[in-house]
Amino acid sequence: MFQHFILTRFNLRKKGWDETKSQSKVLTDKWMENRLELFEQYCYSSIKAQTKKDFEWLVFFDKMTPQLFREKISELSSNFSKFIPIYADGMDDFLPSITREIKNRLTTPYLITTRLDNDDSLHQDFVKEVHNQFSKQEFRVIDFVDGYTLQVSPRVRFGLHSHVHNPFMSLIEKSENFKTIWTQERHGYWRSVKEVTPLRGKRLWMSVIHIENKANEYKGYGNVAKSAIDSFNLHPQALENFKSNAEDLQLNSAGAFKHKLRTNWKVNFKLLERRLFS
Repeated sequence: MFQHFILTRFNLRKKGWDETKSQSKVLTDKWMENRLELFEQYCYSSIKAQTKKDFEWLVFFDKMTPQLFREKISELSSNFSKFIPIYADGMDDFLPSITREIKNRLTTPYLITTRLDNDDSLHQDFVKEVHNQFSKQEFRVIDFVDGYTLQVSPRVRFGLHSHVHNPFMSLIEKSENFKTIWTQERHGYWRSVKEVTPLRGKRLWMSVIHIENKANEYKGYGNVAKSAIDSFNLHPQALENFKSNAEDLQLNSAGAFKHKLRTNWKVNFKLLERRLFS
């Protein structure tokens, strides 16, 4: 009845994207080495452990990717058949590549596409929960509002987070003249689209904050048990680092309280705005 594609961009060349927020250069061999390590430990491991594997994961790498890294990418693909590397000609070719690749694979009347950044994690039941929302919708975005956030460097912190119109949304649509969740590069685009269903109550995603993030910063709050991270199936090395070094959020209760107030205000405002809009 439907096919599900998870869509992730990796090291695609983009004009104006030259540095991380810490002013280190991007797309160098060192950057690529670090990013592949993050990818394997937090993103890849969580997708490989999905309880429902009725999906294909298209990950878009730049065609200029050096052979050394192509070999590592090929190894990851060999170990997990759902992970399908696609080599595109920079960001200008990203959206056309999505369309081409899905058209070549699509055989069903309905399509689900999910957006996922290469350094974030999904709960092991994420795909199952997306599929549970399928009801032959012609065009409907599923937005799981609640999740977690994990900072892995320079400090290790784990907290609750919520985000309306977040970078983990899925689009259910008819296959004819499909658009995909990547209709627009910015996930905030969906704020102006009526056909969005925000869902609450299940924390199904985890944003990972690290020193190479371009824009994200840690905004976690709440006294979260360390065991909550187990359902994201991190690589053993990453899990050991977390369990050994994660800080008690009570050490910065004022900061956590500030994040909670700001997050809840933003979420409630956007949900109210959406109800009025719809």
